[in-house]
Amino acid sequence: MAYQDNNRFQRQMFDITSLGITCAECGAAITQLPFEPTKKEDGTYGKLYCYECNKKRMRDRGPRRDFGGRSSY
Repeated sequence: MAYQDNNRFQRQMFDITSLGITCAECGAAITQLPFEPTKKEDGTYGKLYCYECNKKRMRDRGPRRDFGGRSSY
């Protein structure tokens, strides 16, 4: 297992250079992803974002809520 400096597990990265995928937001070439993308029924990979754009999207999204499965009456 590989760990980063902050003791978090470093995810396996997949080289996707040969697929020619670009970021849906900024248009930068995406060369690595922490998963292997699969084609959708329409033959595209859907919207994929580079590391920086994805980080910005997660920050702008705000905190996650209601993911514990408890219902509020």
